[in-house]
Amino acid sequence: MCIRDRLDSNLGAQRCSKSKPCPNLYKCNERLKICQHKEIFPLTMQEIFGSLLVIVVAGLANAGGLGGGAIITPILIIFFEYRASASIMISYILVFGGSLGNFFLSGLAKDPETGRRVVNYDLALLCLPLLLMGTLIGLKINRAMPEIAIIGLLVCLIVFLLQKVSVKAWSVYSKENVERDARKSLVEKQKKTTNNLETPTSLDTTREESNDELTQLLVEEKNVFPIKKMVSILTLVVIIIIISVIKGSQRFPSALGVDFCGFTYWTLLVLAVVICFLFYLHTSREVSRTYAIKERLGFPFEDEFRLNRGNVSKISLYSAIAGVLAGLAGIGGGMVMSPLLLEYGLRPQSASATSSLTVVFTSFISLTLALLNGFVEYDQVVWFFLLSAVGAFIVLSLIHI
Repeated sequence: MCIRDRLDSNLGAQRCSKSKPCPNLYKCNERLKICQHKEIFPLTMQEIFGSLLVIVVAGLANAGGLGGGAIITPILIIFFEYRASASIMISYILVFGGSLGNFFLSGLAKDPETGRRVVNYDLALLCLPLLLMGTLIGLKINRAMPEIAIIGLLVCLIVFLLQKVSVKAWSVYSKENVERDARKSLVEKQKKTTNNLETPTSLDTTREESNDELTQLLVEEKNVFPIKKMVSILTLVVIIIIISVIKGSQRFPSALGVDFCGFTYWTLLVLAVVICFLFYLHTSREVSRTYAIKERLGFPFEDEFRLNRGNVSKISLYSAIAGVLAGLAGIGGGMVMSPLLLEYGLRPQSASATSSLTVVFTSFISLTLALLNGFVEYDQVVWFFLLSAVGAFIVLSLIHI
């Protein structure tokens, strides 16, 4: 892995000379005598068309909380002609920009029917440590895998996830139609009989008045930005970044002089993984305790999703796998987590917003590590972040019209 890190920018690069020019979108480095990709600007017509396609695809993917790295990476390979490993590193920028835009546009909203926040922060706290842990591992595996293996993995992921999303989307659509018809029938029946039936809002009010502990839980559920939980998430992210800065890389010297790929380097990497796992153990206990309290108090759950012991174990396993795939294939984790959350009964809006929140942090860690290692350039960060944010804004604005 360390050998490939040292040679990454030149690994597999085509040799060039006056008699052997570089391919399209590449230029010859006269000193190294190898072909290197051109800077982002000025854009060619091919890159302009690819940029427009990125806006559309990234916007649609992030609107669903998917991240979309596995779909965006082929666009970067075909239209921008980046190599597979470079495309995955750039996809972190797009996933981060889109998920951040999606979170601010929809994640800070409230459910119009219940007045509660759409993001399930208990679920985010449960998944995020394992997603970050898997991302750290996946990034290292990515540096050692052949590019043909990475492309093959991306193809398999796209086919599998498209099948899962399609089946679940049809199931959710059919269920929503049935529920809408049932609500319409109930309203008509109420008009003919009596208007004295209690609504969910009045039930919530009754519960709030009768039980202080339940009242506090209901109030917390309506807070779109729970500071205590966000501080916990940010604390873990900051710790991982600090360890990465101390650990350093081949192109980013350690803040404390740690030798690249030496014993201390690997010890710090293992330490970051262990901290993520310990954080997960702590949050899983807290989440399980909160869920037990909610069940005991008769908390009015909005959907079929439950954080019981069985679901916690399964979601934890999938989170770790999604994290590895996020670092390995640049998918951000959302393409795995969002369909999974729908499968376990979380409402589509909540699944999208919760997935977007977790993807914001996993992609941010991936992007930060890629920058520290010199795998992406700052002009690439600015351009592709802008494309992704614009795509997310346009698509979500159209959805909310």
